[in-house]
Order: sequence, then C-alpha cells, then structure tokens
Amino acid sequence: MGNEIFEKIIMTENKFVSAIIVAAGSASRMNKDKIVLPLGGIPCIGRTLLAFEKAATVNEIIVVTRKDLIPVIDKIAADFGVTKYVKSVEGGSCRQESAALGFNSVSENCQFVAVHDGARPLITPEEIDGVNEEAFACGSAICCTKVKDTVKIADKNGFVETTLPRESLVAVSTPQTFSKEIYSEMVEKFKNDFCRFTDDSAMAEPLGYNVKLYFCSYSNIKITTPEDALLAEELLNSK
Repeated sequence: MGNEIFEKIIMTENKFVSAIIVAAGSASRMNKDKIVLPLGGIPCIGRTLLAFEKAATVNEIIVVTRKDLIPVIDKIAADFGVTKYVKSVEGGSCRQESAALGFNSVSENCQFVAVHDGARPLITPEEIDGVNEEAFACGSAICCTKVKDTVKIADKNGFVETTLPRESLVAVSTPQTFSKEIYSEMVEKFKNDFCRFTDDSAMAEPLGYNVKLYFCSYSNIKITTPEDALLAEELLNSK
C-alpha cells in the first residue's frame, strides 16, 4: 500500500487544499489565551490566519478551538479580511482528535489537508506553499528544522544513556500536509487511539507512508510560554 494511494491525486493540476488550524489548547503554561495574545498589534491567531490567507496553495481554512473562542475567532477573521476562513469548530480531548474534528468539516472538494498549530503565528505564506508543494509531489510532507543542540537519551536514573548523531536529527513543526486519502486512512486507523500521537506524521509513518521533510525557518516557533511570546515580538521587530 504505502504511498501508492496518492498517485491519482498528483496527476491533478489544480490541488484543493484545506487548512486545519488547531487552536484548542488550554494555554495552561501561559496563564492566558495565547491564541488571542497580541503580537505586534495583531492577535496570534490573526497572524496565523493571515499567513494561510496569503498562501497561494490554500483554498479554505477551518479552525479547531474551544467553544468559548469560536465567536472570538469569527470576529478576528472578519476584522482582518480572511476570505478563505470557513468556520471554527469545537476541539476534542487532545490535539490529534481536534485535527480529526476539523477534518470532518473540510469541503467535498478537498484533495490535501494541511494541519497547522494555531500558536505558530510566524509561519510564512512561502513556507506554507513550500510544504504543500512537497506533499503534492510525495503525498505527505512536514515542516522541520535541523537540530542545533546535541541530543542525549537519559536513563531512568537520570544518567546519560547515549548521544544521538545530530546530523540525522530534525525538530518537527507544522504545517504537516497529506493527501485526503492518506489523512482519511490515518483517522480511520487510529480513531480510538488519537491521544498517543504528538503530531500528524506519527500516524502516517506506521501505515508505511514516506513523509517528506521540508526545512523551514527557525522563526516558526510555537507560542507556549511567556518567553516564547517575547521572542516572537523580537522576531517581528527584526523583520
């Protein structure tokens, strides 16, 4: 099976991409809703939406969030003129379940699904297009960066067990893009076990799919702590 399932899709000239923006977290480490946190005068989710709005390969945007934030995100999308925004839907108990709930709302025209963390507001339209185009060619592709630090595995007693070869390590981020057929298979296979996966690619790998790596900027950080928000402001100012 493997990557053969998407062969009929890659022959299609115009691809319809549905972006699923996952923004359903509790923000417990921020002590505030990071999704609406202002960054350079624009809410975090607003910056994320605008990047996908400007991406040439994206056709529609669905946001998955908490129920109380749905009207807030509706307003942000309207205020910033995000024409590709379709709607927000309520998320699930973990990230992968939330992404699957977003998948349930994509258009019937959907051919590819691009899943992105709403708290990664510094992704660029060019990077979104880049990873999507890799997925068009390979069936699945994910954003990543090369690991800068030396990474070691610790044993249960808190001692170093081994050192991993840095040249073969990457830090994975989002978007992560898959053909609709591949994503449908992932959801069906793991629908009762979503919460053991920390990203979308981890569901594609055991099904035999070769996931292409697309290297994006180190600026594509995830806003998780107050320090991340300060760094995001600095990166915005530097641009």
